[in-house]
Amino acid sequence: MIEILLGVGVFTGFVLILVVFILSARSKLVASGNVTITINDKKHIETPIGGKLLGALGDAKIFISSACGGGGTCGVCRVKVFEGGGVILPTETSHINKREAREGYRLSCQVAVKQDMKIEVPDEVFGVKKWECTVRSNHNVATFIKELVLELPQDEYVDFRAGGY
Repeated sequence: MIEILLGVGVFTGFVLILVVFILSARSKLVASGNVTITINDKKHIETPIGGKLLGALGDAKIFISSACGGGGTCGVCRVKVFEGGGVILPTETSHINKREAREGYRLSCQVAVKQDMKIEVPDEVFGVKKWECTVRSNHNVATFIKELVLELPQDEYVDFRAGGY
C-alpha cells in the first residue's frame, strides 16, 4: 500500500514540476499585453496580443464583412495592412494576387495581432451596425435564393437596396 501512495506522490510531484517549468517558460517566451491598431490614420484601438485582426476590429465595433465567418475561404474581409501584419499566409494567396499583396492587402481573418499595426479599411465600414432581430420568416425561394424577413429593433431603419448586404 505504501508503494502505491509513494508512486502516486512521486508522479504528482513530477507533473507539478513540469507544469511550473512550462508556465515559467511561457511567461518569458510568449508575448503578452496590448497593442495599438491605427485605422485609416484616424482611429486608434487597444487590443490584446494573440487574436485575429477581424476579431479585434469586431470587438471595437468595427464590423468587416466576412461571409465565411473568419475561416479564410471567402476572401471578403480584405483590408490594407501597412505595418505589423507580417508576411502573407498561404491561406490568403488564393484570394490575394501578388500585386495586391505588394499593395498591402490582407484577409483580416488570417492576420494575427502580434504588434502595433497600421491598417486601412473602407470608410463605409464605420457606418455598419450590429442588431439583434427577430426572424419573422425564412423561406427558400430557389436553390441559392432565400427570402429572410427580420423585425428590426424599434426606431431603427435600413437604407437597403436590392443586391446589397
